This record gives sequence, structure tokens and C-alpha cells, in this order.
Amino acid sequence: MPEYLITVAGELPLRSARTRPRFYRALIENIRDAVNRASARVLESEVVEAKVFIVTDKDVISRVAKVFGVYRVGRVLRYNFRDLGDLAKWAYENTKDIVIGKKFAVRVKRSGFHSFTSLDVAREVGALLKPLSAGVDLEKPDITVELEIRGSTAYLYRESLKGPGGLPTGIEGRALALFSGGFDSPVAAWMAAKRGIQVDFLHFVMGSQKPSYYAFLVAKYLASEWLYGYKPKFIVVDLRDVVVEVSKKVDWSFRQVVLRALMYVASSKMALLGGYDAVVTGESVGQASSQTLKNLSAIERAVKPQVPILRPLMGLDKEEIIELSRRVGLYELSSKVAEACAIAPRRVSTSSEPEDVLHQLDRINMTILDNALSSAKVVSVLEGFPEELLPADEIEVDFVPEGALIIDARSGNERREKPIPGAIPLEQLDPSKAPRNRVVVVVCETGQVSYILAKMLREQGIKAFSLKGGVRGCPLK
Repeated sequence: MPEYLITVAGELPLRSARTRPRFYRALIENIRDAVNRASARVLESEVVEAKVFIVTDKDVISRVAKVFGVYRVGRVLRYNFRDLGDLAKWAYENTKDIVIGKKFAVRVKRSGFHSFTSLDVAREVGALLKPLSAGVDLEKPDITVELEIRGSTAYLYRESLKGPGGLPTGIEGRALALFSGGFDSPVAAWMAAKRGIQVDFLHFVMGSQKPSYYAFLVAKYLASEWLYGYKPKFIVVDLRDVVVEVSKKVDWSFRQVVLRALMYVASSKMALLGGYDAVVTGESVGQASSQTLKNLSAIERAVKPQVPILRPLMGLDKEEIIELSRRVGLYELSSKVAEACAIAPRRVSTSSEPEDVLHQLDRINMTILDNALSSAKVVSVLEGFPEELLPADEIEVDFVPEGALIIDARSGNERREKPIPGAIPLEQLDPSKAPRNRVVVVVCETGQVSYILAKMLREQGIKAFSLKGGVRGCPLK
């Protein structure tokens, strides 16, 4: 069975004797959840001084290396030795095959009381291995034999991966992350989780359904790969009517600022309702006109959010954020999320005062916002599917979801002139055999025929949609 020795983040051993056990318990539970999600089991776990040792029923090193609170994880061989000679012989037997003809070095870490030093161990093991090798090279070895000695037990590293560090997720409470799914908000959520916060996602629908669909995919990847110990939620609030209200009633230069202020109001209310300790945003000071320090200050002083606003990206520039997105594995999915169009792309105020924000907010019918919040939809990130975000009461979609079955309702000539890869001609569709658990998108030239057909398929229990505007208004690539 695979055995692992886990070096925890440096902050954990420094905690007081009273709180340290709680941190270790949380870390082990999160590791257990990570292992379970890989269809494996933790058979044994224990705290070995400042480290954690676990045994699993299959190799899960890459999964454990993504648990917050883990600084490093090594797949090891474990041995209870009698004396230095016994230890050296065991290390030799388990490493002799990998040093043949190669330059090597022996690295030893030791804790406890012994009749020998770490250097003694390195010398003894090195002396046994040297005749098989191309010699010792302490600067740039081809092979490093790494041993860790804890009391009378030795651990020989066979493979190791660096972890993310940080604190065990959940140890610092819960937060609601404003989540568009683009580059900024997922990285901000990841950084908040790294500091021990259980993060749920709050997504605002601002226009097209496509960004919401892909935002959920980003959240699903983030939760599946990094967020352990709980089941994250994806909360969807449709703000399209609010955007219209702002566009109609707010002065041009303050629209972006007011919209951000309303997001603060909405997220604060949702956080209080859900018992969250804070709201997390992907804001970086000065990155956008509504994110200048003056505007952020004016917004907070105007709306007075009742929970703290956390900005993990505050001091990062766009290049640093994108680099983190790549490192975390979010970049490809986030690049598919189209940013919402600015409702005031020019002449935007960059130095608002609280009085300016309050004056503009007084023009807004806040009942519209309250109605939007009362209709919020909650989807389990791990167990749900992005199709659940498509409004069930709307027939039209402005994009084709991934994996959807495309039904081509155009004429034969139109299909031949502009074929749609993977589409099924309408005449080949048998509604009785159409999938009930898969999204069906009907496509025609202008969206009129497909709308009628999608409604008819809906009546037969099929999750059907019409492509809005047809291939003319929404070209398929």
C-alpha cells in the first residue's frame, strides 16, 4: 500500500499547543476527502511530530499535493531500524538499482536522540552505494537519495511533490466569492481558500447565458481540484433587470461605480443570509476604472457592507494574476468566459465621493434588486451540471453548450453550403429516442423555425433550446 510522509505548511507547527491539534485534524480530514474523491481510501493516518503520515489503498500523491496546508508530500518506504548499520543496509537495498552508473548524493534529515548524526548516516549509505555509481556529486547529482529519520523510524523518499502551503480549508470560516469565472475571481477564490477559508461562489448574470455556463465549469474545476473538506455551492443571481435599471436612471459616468456598489449590496445581503463571515472579490487596485482606490473607498463608505470585503488580488497586476491562473490550472477554462460589456465604456468617474454614489443609488428601485436576490438559484458545484444554469423558462440560448446534441432544422441546400459539424438533420430525429438527460439545441437559419421546434420538443420532455437568431445571428464555429 502507498505510504506518504507529508510536510505541513510552516504555520501549523507554530500554533499554540491548544490550537495546533485542531489544525492538524482539519488537514487530515481534508486529505481524507481529497483521497476519497480520487476513488481511494486512507487506511491509516497519524501525526509524526510536525508531519503527517498516511497510508492509502492506491497512489494519490498528485491529489494530496493539492490540499491546502500541505507544503510537500513524499511517497516513502518506512522502516523501523535497530542501529546505524541496519539502517544503512536497508537504504542500500532499496536504492542500489537507481544509482547504477549515475552520480548521486545522500541527503538526511533527523530528529530524536541517536548515537549517530545525520552526516554519519549519509556517509554509511554513500559508502555502500558508491561502488555501483559513477561517483558522489553533492552539487548536481543525477540521483538524490533522501532519508528522513524520526526516532527509530526511517522514511526513504521515492517521489515527492510540492504542495500549495497555506492553511487547511475551513479553519478560518466561510466566505462568499463574487465569481465571474474570468481570470481574476477564480484566482481570488483560490487565494482565499489557501488561507483556510471555505469559499462558495456568487455569480451574477449580467447578459448572455454563455459566461454563466462557463463560469460554472471554472468553479467545478476549482472545487474538484483544490477545495476539499466541504461541498462548495454555486449561487446564481440574475441581475439583468438591475443592469437595465442602472442604464436608464444613473448618470453615464457613474454607471460602472453604481453597478459595483449594487454588487456589494447584493453580496452583503446574501452573505448575511447564508451565515458567511466575509465577501471575497477579484478586485485589484487600479486595474479598472471602477477599481481605483477612490472609487472602492467611496463605494464602501456609501453602502456600508455588513460583512468584510476581502481582496486577495489587491496588489497583483494582470500578468501576475494570469500567471497564477495558469499555475492553478484555471487559465484555459477562464479564457472561455467572456467579460460582461461595460455599461459605460467611456468618461467613467475614477474619483467618486460617497455622496456621489448615494445620490445615484437613490434613483434605483431597490425592489428590483431584492426580487433578483429572492430568486437566487443554488447549485452544488461538485454534484451539479452547467446545464442547470440555463433558464428553464427560456427557450432560446445564445450559444451551444459543450456536449449538446445539435439538431439542424435548415434545408438540405443550406446544410450543404454551411455544414455544422456533428449536427443531426431534423428528419433523422426520433423524438421518442431523443436523450432526456442531455441538452438539445435546435438550429435553423434565423431562429424562428427552431424556436417552434424547441417548444414542441419541450412538450415531449426533452431539454430543448433554440439557437437565438439562428446561424445568421449566432454563427457556429
